[in-house]
Amino acid sequence: MATDKTTIGLTEYNRTVVEHITTELGWFRNQMEAAKFALALAIDRNIEPDETEGAGTVWNVGSFDPTGELRDLFQVLFPTWSTPYRLVEHFVNSGLQMLGEAFEQNPHLEILDLLPHYEAE
Repeated sequence: MATDKTTIGLTEYNRTVVEHITTELGWFRNQMEAAKFALALAIDRNIEPDETEGAGTVWNVGSFDPTGELRDLFQVLFPTWSTPYRLVEHFVNSGLQMLGEAFEQNPHLEILDLLPHYEAE
């Protein structure tokens, strides 16, 4: 049985994506906020639960999820998985991968383009 992660990591590709959307575009105040957006995007897009290989350490889970709410949410959403932070890491990386691929197709992508349910007033 795998033990759960104590850190949340990113792949090298996803490190460049998170840098782009925070530093270059200014979509988020910091990379952790961007990672949490990517996590929510991956959940919204029904990404299958899995683990991410090759993710280097970025955040301690105590910093990324100080109240344990994400851990609890993932235990409810995926009750057959005993390693919620491995899933969190996977969803963060999957969401960032989707963002990176979207930017490759459209370098002028706006954040609202990613929210299909958004309607301008």
